[in-house]
Amino acid sequence: MRTIRTTLALLAGTLALGACEGGSTGSRNASVTVRLFDAPGDLATAQVQIKEIYLQGSSDADSLNGRIVLYSGNGTFDLLTLSGGRTVDLVKDVAIPAGTYSQMRFVITSATITTKTGQSFSTGAGTLTCPSCAQSGLKVKLPGGSVKVTDGGNVLGVDFDVAQSFGREAGNSGRWVMHPVVTASTFSLSGGITGTVATATGVTLPTCGGAATDLTKFVPQATAGDVTRSGTTTAAGAYTIPFVAPATYTMGYAAAVGFANGDTLNLTATATPPTVTVASGATATGAAYSITAASCKPHA
Repeated sequence: MRTIRTTLALLAGTLALGACEGGSTGSRNASVTVRLFDAPGDLATAQVQIKEIYLQGSSDADSLNGRIVLYSGNGTFDLLTLSGGRTVDLVKDVAIPAGTYSQMRFVITSATITTKTGQSFSTGAGTLTCPSCAQSGLKVKLPGGSVKVTDGGNVLGVDFDVAQSFGREAGNSGRWVMHPVVTASTFSLSGGITGTVATATGVTLPTCGGAATDLTKFVPQATAGDVTRSGTTTAAGAYTIPFVAPATYTMGYAAAVGFANGDTLNLTATATPPTVTVASGATATGAAYSITAASCKPHA
């Protein structure tokens, strides 16, 4: 499945990310905005109902041990409508205490996906399960383990990577399972990675999922530490991995791409060069991928 990359842009200014600092909270307020956007994927719809988004103070902070709620409601958002730069504000200019927060969580009460063949799977019907959607909320991975919110406005990007978060349940139950992968980066200082994808000489992409496949099925990935960013590829072979925090990334890809009918497109590719460094706020030219093998494994 191709990437559906959702980013929550928190805090409209400069955000500093780092390790927890004891006693770093303060009484001054910071302005917070939560903005949701996405990139296209292979599903027809991918909807999530968000009940709450909140920050949690570090254990050694005094006034921030409880929740700092940024959003409270039951808004339903179709992630696939938020591509091409389109966004929706969940929260606008909310005041919270400046300081260091050790956790960010958001609570998803339900989710529904629809495949391009018209099949619908939902948590309400029991055809889509989410074992980790606990009442305490989904924990967002914070670079360095915490986020430091300074005076004034701030920005944080939170990436909900559906390519890693949704898949068919093992076995022949016919259900889908949701294991959300949610990571954060500095939005105001984030950059991107661009590059190319091509098939090697003599390699053709097979029919899979009941239709011909093309380079749009290739999902490039960039990994730094325990954070993996996924991107999208055009039919002409140009890929983009947006909203990437400054770091050196190992270039990879999704080796198996699933389809609604249960088929799996298996790919083997090389990346040249294997790593790329992204500077603050810059777009880096990443690896040139060469697909050296491609096969389709039909649904059993």
